[in-house]
Parts: sequence; structure tokens; C-alpha cells
Amino acid sequence: MSNLARNYQEKRDYIRMQVEAPATLILDNGERHTLTCIDLSSSGVQLSSQHAVTADCQGELQIESGGGSTPPLHARVTVCRVQPCDSGDYRIGLSIDSFL
Repeated sequence: MSNLARNYQEKRDYIRMQVEAPATLILDNGERHTLTCIDLSSSGVQLSSQHAVTADCQGELQIESGGGSTPPLHARVTVCRVQPCDSGDYRIGLSIDSFL
């Protein structure tokens, strides 16, 4: 795909990578959530969860790498979006504030 075509199709600053990996979100209020990472970019992440999370909360996210020599991703995040799905799960969008 040409760069021009990619720019037209992808309106974001960074391309999303499709990922299916276990993740843990620990909010500043002490809540701990086990989720699944769906996609990831350098500025944000989309997760799937069986439980809703409050929007505008902040916390720390850890996404497992699958082993090997690659360490887990560990970042400071803000919850931007929580959207219920027909399946009963929730799609949760986080912005990455900084990498830890």
C-alpha cells in the first residue's frame, strides 16, 4: 500500500497494531482489572473487558509480551472511552501518557 493510500485510510497519527495479549489495569483509586489488549499504537491502546471502567480515570497498564526477551509494556494511562458491546463485554480506550 502506498504511503498516500495509508494516510487516507488511517487518519490517526500512528498505525494501530492488532494484538491479543493479557493486560492488567490498576487505577489510581485501587481498582484492579484483568483485560485483553485488542490493538495498540504508540499513543493509545484498546482493550476488551467483562467489566466497565470509569472514564477519565488514570492508572498504570501492563501488557504481557508473550515471553522471550521482550519485557511487558508498562505505561501510565488515562481512560478515554468505555463502550458497551452487544456481547456484554466493554471496549475500553486508553491514552498512553508515559511509558514506565
